[in-house]
Amino acid sequence: MLTLVLMSLLQPADAAAALRAATIEAVSNGEVVELPLLRNEVTVDISGDLASVALIQTFANPGDLALDARYVFPLPENAAVHAMRLVSGDMVIEAQIKRVEEAQQVFQQAKQEGKQAALLTQHRPNVFTQDIANLPPGHEVRVEIEYAHPVPKLDGAYNFHFPMVVGPRYVPAQRAHAGEPEPLAMGHWSVSTPEVPEFIEPARVSMHMRLDGGAALRSVRSPSHSLTVTGSGTTREIELDGTIPNRDFVLRYALADDELAASVTAFAEEGRGVVSLLIDPPMDVLDSRLTPREMVFVLDTSGSMRGAPMESSKAFMRKVLETLRPTDSFRIVRFSRNASQLSTEPLPATAANLQKGFDYVDRLAASGGTEMRSGVNAAFGPDPLPGTVRNVVFLTDGYIGNDVDVIRLVEANRGEARLFALGIGQSVNRYLLEQMARTGHGTARVVLNMNEAGPAAVQLAEQLSAPYLTDIRIDWGEAPVRDVTPEILPDLYLGQPLRLLGKFDEAGTYAITVHGRIAGAEATLPLEVSLPKNATGPKALPVTWARGQIADRMVDYLDPSLASAARNDLREQVTVLGLEYKITTQWTSFVAVAPNIVSKAPSFSGPSGQNWGGNAAPEPAGWAALILMALGLGGLGRRRRKSNAPK
Repeated sequence: MLTLVLMSLLQPADAAAALRAATIEAVSNGEVVELPLLRNEVTVDISGDLASVALIQTFANPGDLALDARYVFPLPENAAVHAMRLVSGDMVIEAQIKRVEEAQQVFQQAKQEGKQAALLTQHRPNVFTQDIANLPPGHEVRVEIEYAHPVPKLDGAYNFHFPMVVGPRYVPAQRAHAGEPEPLAMGHWSVSTPEVPEFIEPARVSMHMRLDGGAALRSVRSPSHSLTVTGSGTTREIELDGTIPNRDFVLRYALADDELAASVTAFAEEGRGVVSLLIDPPMDVLDSRLTPREMVFVLDTSGSMRGAPMESSKAFMRKVLETLRPTDSFRIVRFSRNASQLSTEPLPATAANLQKGFDYVDRLAASGGTEMRSGVNAAFGPDPLPGTVRNVVFLTDGYIGNDVDVIRLVEANRGEARLFALGIGQSVNRYLLEQMARTGHGTARVVLNMNEAGPAAVQLAEQLSAPYLTDIRIDWGEAPVRDVTPEILPDLYLGQPLRLLGKFDEAGTYAITVHGRIAGAEATLPLEVSLPKNATGPKALPVTWARGQIADRMVDYLDPSLASAARNDLREQVTVLGLEYKITTQWTSFVAVAPNIVSKAPSFSGPSGQNWGGNAAPEPAGWAALILMALGLGGLGRRRRKSNAPK
């Protein structure tokens, strides 16, 4: 019988108390068992709009026998994980990238032989597991991970995101596609679900950031955490300050002079490299070109939205309804176990109908499961009104395990509609939101709290009020640029730039032209692009390009109409890209094995079926979910429960 002990993390008064506060404990047959410590150190280097991150996870075994552990943690949905190493004492083992089946075989063999080993596996682009085998008793083992990703720009500011929580995922009973990846079942607990603590013990996570904007920085702030910021001009040094809230970290920074229509960054060696082109849409468009809109708002009212997320969603809706124009119409759909709506037909945005909308939103309450398919079907079910543009706005935390199925459903049903995804809450499923927006040719943004709900509604209204740039294409002229990602260029909205990454094989300066249409009118942007022979730009650009190529192929892979042979071919293309550029994918994993044997016999495998997900900055008081204790309980050091210990 395994019982989880959730320790209260008050500020420790002495070293012994500090040690106890930094451990997770389980009780097995009346005995207290200490689980491994876990500490995270994060170093971030942002150059312009590209982030390079080093994440160090420290596992410690306080027992007297070797143990195995598994840690579930999130990363940004567009992260290119390109390096891993295992550090034990003075020994440093560089991980090798392998096909996932081979990596698992290598790891299991090392585990059986009693060798230290680490295996990094991607389950979704934003959810990973780190397996550790034969963690030596009384020792620490570090796993160092490096990844890179572009920093998205929205509403004039760059938004860097470091996830600290994998939220619980609701998995519907029925799966629509037998061939899709296994749903994520985090949130299906074998013990009572603990509350997530409000704060993280500072000793468990540290973050240092160096920001070089490439131009003078106008503002640097975090809406999620308190910061200490030093520096001036183009650079800043940033540290987390004081108490650390247990939520995803967000940093927003803006440049003092950011009026350029396009910017170019490149990395090259001997005339071969990768170029990044960032294009901002035009701003000076008259309202007379605006098209009547059918606005469809789809609200998640499941149990995970209870409390602050639901109130933020309502605040957003009250504000966004006020922004509708007389020529608009609207529908409001809610979903939890099933879906219902204010009206099955679009309502003209008259004062009387808007009041009906306000009253409907005010009555909404959060409860039940997250059957998101019902909301998607209700949103896209009726035919759009002739002569209008249909915009569908989803408000959700995205806490579902069948996210791949939902993305497929959106692709199959959206028609010509544009889809906008708003994440409500501190630790949303950004992968789902970004992929829904990408599939629906719209945008994704996150509303962290009530204070951001009103401004987010205004920003979205401004974005939808400005005609977007459609039918975008790039005439590269004589420029030797190839294999550009994204493969399918999205439509652009106010405040939403477009980033393209491509490879080039010859240095030089070339004239290119960006073409598009604004409300039917032709729009062009001539540019001059310099492709250097050698450039000391961000070294992570090549792996970021490869990550974009993989994302393009995964969009096609998820197409429900794709033939089996074509799907297998895409899988092999993704695998080859992962192996060539040494990045994790759904079918490539990092594995590191130490030569020394620390355990003569395999560690004890504990009870099966215990699946505890958690966060990137572990907090034993509430997220004992961090360690998947399918392994390792029997080999841990034990001590008798004191009579006054909590039952």
